[in-house]
Amino acid sequence: MLTVGGIEPRKGSIELLEAYASLGRPEVALVIAGGETLFDYRPYRALWEARAAELGVVPVVLGPVPDPDLPALVAGAEAFAFPSAKEGFGLAAMEALAAGVPTVVSDLPVLRQVFAGAAAFADGAAAFADALAAALDGPDPGRDAVGRALAARHTWAAAALHHLVLYQALT
Repeated sequence: MLTVGGIEPRKGSIELLEAYASLGRPEVALVIAGGETLFDYRPYRALWEARAAELGVVPVVLGPVPDPDLPALVAGAEAFAFPSAKEGFGLAAMEALAAGVPTVVSDLPVLRQVFAGAAAFADGAAAFADALAAALDGPDPGRDAVGRALAARHTWAAAALHHLVLYQALT
């Protein structure tokens, strides 16, 4: 099970620990990719480490992953967790959908707008655990097809074209 974004409050890192611990699947590793931001989250990281110890879980923390290595890491995941408390779009979740990885995202309005029909939504550690368990049990073919189609529409070329059209309309 993979998450990308590092360990910080807005990424729901403690909630993910709790969801992972309640899965009760020791054969499934929780892998966290991503580095530090500009903000000092050392106190949060200490709380996260203490909570992991309390729960008896040992996630695999990779830290920053080089861009060329990220697609293979994402594609190799059995499930992708995106428990963000605040998010603008969800690029990492979109990359998981492009790779055909069952994806569970926070039930936030922006994520509902972007990922409706393509990802499972969860609010809280218990709901995340349930949705992740379902994702780990096997992909939903209908949701997988919607996710791949959604990701195919959100290419860098399409984003550049939309920006160009907007900039031309504003001039």
